[in-house]
Amino acid sequence: MKKVLIVSDFFFPSANIAAVRPSKIAKRLTADGYCVDVFTRYPIGDNAEEYCNECFNFQSGSALNVMKKESNAERTGIKKILFEKLEFLYMPLFKIKSDLHTERKNRQMLDAFKDFVAKNPQDYDVIFTTFGPVGSLLCGLYYKKKFPQVKWICDFRDPAIISQAGALKNFFRRRKEQKSCKLADEIVTVSNGYMKRICGDKYTEKRHMIPNGYDRADMIYSSETAVSSGKLSLAYVGILYGFMRDLRPVFRAIKELVDEDLADKDKICINYAGSDYKTILAQAKECSAEDFIVTHGVLAREDCLRLQFSSDLLILATWNTEEECGVFPGKLLEYMLIGKPIVTTVTGDVPDSEVAQVIREGNLGIVYEEVNSEADFAKLKEYILTQYNYKVNGKELPFNPEQYVLDRYNYDTIIKRIEALIEG
Repeated sequence: MKKVLIVSDFFFPSANIAAVRPSKIAKRLTADGYCVDVFTRYPIGDNAEEYCNECFNFQSGSALNVMKKESNAERTGIKKILFEKLEFLYMPLFKIKSDLHTERKNRQMLDAFKDFVAKNPQDYDVIFTTFGPVGSLLCGLYYKKKFPQVKWICDFRDPAIISQAGALKNFFRRRKEQKSCKLADEIVTVSNGYMKRICGDKYTEKRHMIPNGYDRADMIYSSETAVSSGKLSLAYVGILYGFMRDLRPVFRAIKELVDEDLADKDKICINYAGSDYKTILAQAKECSAEDFIVTHGVLAREDCLRLQFSSDLLILATWNTEEECGVFPGKLLEYMLIGKPIVTTVTGDVPDSEVAQVIREGNLGIVYEEVNSEADFAKLKEYILTQYNYKVNGKELPFNPEQYVLDRYNYDTIIKRIEALIEG
């Protein structure tokens, strides 16, 4: 079997969503007999043999959280004064500091990788890098230049260009992204929209859309069932990125159903777990629906899964715009595993998003797209009412997903496609 080196800033046991894809790929390749080594920031402890042959850890993961902790900390003293009185100055300075911190981490990753290559002259057949951060691209570029005969599979979990990054940062990221696409032997993206944003009309002979997926091995809380109190429960777990992820259509639909005496306000609740409670509360207040929210704080992953397994409907929120099309949240894949109806909202000015296509093709639930707000809101409201009536009458909620769509996103299918690239 071939020897594969996976380069990923995030890896098991990190709880970051970015760790899921490389960890699953490493584990499945190892199980299928490949010799897999991993270069990562995160150590994997005593479970190394379950995921790969060797894991080369270059730095403690705690350093990654420095900026996040600082940004979330309560401001006191001079920081409080600057933020309250000079926010127009403080925020740009903080962003510059954050960007410099990120750039330093990318350089540290590359320097550590160079040292790793010098000390570990392994005869790898394939190097698999997964973006982000930019450091993974830098490592791939370095390795391909040093060992041009080794196949480089350049995997993009996300595009390098994002609207929040700013023009200068995006210019640098775009250069590294395009240079990587040019030199890589195979280019992989997780959605067709991402492929269009990254590749345009180029590299048709070596580009592939291989989505993220779900793993049936994670089906450990399937015995959890929705509460049988006759109350329809919805669940949303995670952050909202301001109003990029917009739950207001769901709040408005529920509030109107109650106001029209079609539903009892005491028989509907929305469970929320995460650190973005203020944002979800602000969205709910705009619709006078804050009383429906039950907050559970920040939960460990296993508790988040339990919460979702024990709810009736799962809420998914994403966006689809001209600047950022093809966004495909990993949460949708988790919902496929859980096997509950999905209530989806999509903000943005571009219709027929990839998420909407999958939900509709797979008969996985209901989709509201902002660009079709009038027609979609009526359908959303009717869908919630139908599910509500089934629940309060003690009946099983209707849910008949198309298995062939679910199979497309199963890691059993995904890993076969990855292995075909390795062997091709």
